Amino acid sequence: MPKKPSKPHDEFFKAAFSQKDVALDYLQKMLPAALLEKLDLRKIKRINGSFVSPSLREFFSDVAYQCPLLDSEKQVMVSFILEHKSSPESRPHLQLLRYMLDSWEEQLKQKKDLTLIVPIIIYHGEENWHHRDLSSYFGEQIPESFKAYLPEFDYIFTHVTAMSDAQILALGKGLLVNAFLMLKHIHTPEYILHNPQVIFVNLTEPGSPRDFIVAILAYFLKNTELAQEKIQTFIKTLPSVLNQTAMSTYEMILEEGRKREREVSHIMLEKALQREQLERQRAEEEHLRAEEERSRAEEERSRAEEERQRLNNVILYLFETAQLPIAEIAIVTNREVDYIEALIAQKNSAE
Repeated sequence: MPKKPSKPHDEFFKAAFSQKDVALDYLQKMLPAALLEKLDLRKIKRINGSFVSPSLREFFSDVAYQCPLLDSEKQVMVSFILEHKSSPESRPHLQLLRYMLDSWEEQLKQKKDLTLIVPIIIYHGEENWHHRDLSSYFGEQIPESFKAYLPEFDYIFTHVTAMSDAQILALGKGLLVNAFLMLKHIHTPEYILHNPQVIFVNLTEPGSPRDFIVAILAYFLKNTELAQEKIQTFIKTLPSVLNQTAMSTYEMILEEGRKREREVSHIMLEKALQREQLERQRAEEEHLRAEEERSRAEEERSRAEEERQRLNNVILYLFETAQLPIAEIAIVTNREVDYIEALIAQKNSAE
């Protein structure tokens, strides 16, 4: 079974809406008429690069297009934002505002004129999305005089999961229909298994872009918990036009999974070898420290023995040659009388 990617919805969303036909179809079908009549969609173009800052990448995946206003050189940047968390965002305006500020700051860095931005959220979570104004974030009792100081803007919102299949199919024969159907039913893979004629409608037509077909198949095959046998049976039921592409896509996904497993195994082996090498190094260092400790202890014992012998010689010299009384020798050498007497007795017995 293929392993799920960390951001599966991002990958498919970008692959789908990077298709200019999909984006254009969406704008023509979903934008309010008041906006559509002002846009020259014939001149729409994709903007390369993401304007999502690192702090927002956990939440948003952006695909941005730009087109001029009719009878004007002023550009409008239309940004598609995919909300793909498991639960709806309670304050999307704050994230959208950061997104727009990042975009404008980037335009200023590049010494470009600021463009108008129409943020669009395409949501396909299973919970309801509660749309509300930004001012409501601050409570319902805001004095009217303060509302003028709040940033107030709206966003275009499409809740794909809430649309019926009939509503999606009514959008026409463009690839937008397939993108919406797959986004809607990705949470219920069994439906896709039993209704491929709905999900892949129109994709058997001549001229259907192969990269989009691969993207939509990969999105499904990577993000299901279905057994390999079920997937292979499903692929066999697809029209012949899709069957070969589906099989090669699945093989590619499996190979990616095997490659990841090999990479993970290699990394784990490398880490195990590094741990083993580190343990050996630590053991060698510990052995060296122990040897150094033993050497220092031996040196200490040797110095102590030399010092003891030197003191004994002084004591015997003071007793035998200087003929000092034992009590005085004890005071001079800071030794007990018993110690001195025992030393003298040992010397005498040795002779």
